[in-house]
Amino acid sequence: MNRAPDLNQIQSIMLNNAQLKVSILTLGASIQSVYLNGYEHSLVLGSPKLTDYLQGAKYFGAVVGRVANRTNKGHALIDGTTYQLPPTLPEAHHLHGGPAGTGSKNWSIIEQTNDMVQLQTPLADGEMGYPGNMVINVFYRLIDTTLEMEITATTDQLTICNFAGHSYVNLDGKGSILDHQLRIHADHYLPVDAGLIPTGEVTPTAGSTLDFNQLRRINRDDYPGLDTNFCLSLGRRPLQTVATLKAPITGLTLDYQTTEPGLQIYDGRHIQLDVESNINQGVLSAYSGLALEAQHWPDAINQPHFPPILLAPEDTYRQVTRYVFY
Repeated sequence: MNRAPDLNQIQSIMLNNAQLKVSILTLGASIQSVYLNGYEHSLVLGSPKLTDYLQGAKYFGAVVGRVANRTNKGHALIDGTTYQLPPTLPEAHHLHGGPAGTGSKNWSIIEQTNDMVQLQTPLADGEMGYPGNMVINVFYRLIDTTLEMEITATTDQLTICNFAGHSYVNLDGKGSILDHQLRIHADHYLPVDAGLIPTGEVTPTAGSTLDFNQLRRINRDDYPGLDTNFCLSLGRRPLQTVATLKAPITGLTLDYQTTEPGLQIYDGRHIQLDVESNINQGVLSAYSGLALEAQHWPDAINQPHFPPILLAPEDTYRQVTRYVFY
């Protein structure tokens, strides 16, 4: 039985510098809002109602894991031992660390200043079916107009580990992100089956409907939608810009930077929240926000030719991702 967190214990943390004001919830280590100096709307989707984060706003801004994205039927073979990870209903597959993954935890505040906070949560051996006791830290830092997220993790036995920040961005604060322009620095993407599990193919973006190597409008004229992993590299690398998002009304731009080898782009087609659940004005409906999720490639434990997601006791997992607004 997965017990929901006590919402009375959830804390809200406000980070400020001269350019940004960011609200972080201890629930899921979630980014609740991001305000850029000179603009009245949040640049990410969020709700003022904590109950939404257990329902329709689940994953909004959260750090999801211990393995983000989908694992085929929850099957994981680690060092010769098969582990069964629970499905994240209504899916048949294990998604974002399971029903009680890190996105559903109430994280502890370890350190806090005006422009930085460190949050931490433990995961027990066997929790959500995974081997190994883990300790995960998330550091949020404000640097001029940049929000930096650093995630670290350690384990006491061999396990799998793949975290992702799950913020939905809408730089105009209203309307559909289908009018935004998007560029992704990726030469390949992963085709998926009907259950959104990678087929194993690694397909060139060039000449395909998923070629975003030049800034182009996100629309659905050419393809059914985006819930796609773009392949940035074959392993973790130095921090660099991997995607750019530009808004049609405000002209605001986001440069999305990461160390990770994959970028899951989800167009928010299933978003549906009423007006009271939006820190900006208006109803949150399909395509109200674009999720950019830096991570390793999905279902990597079952795809031996994908970049590996094993974490050993002698190693430390470390991801750095930055949202650069201008």
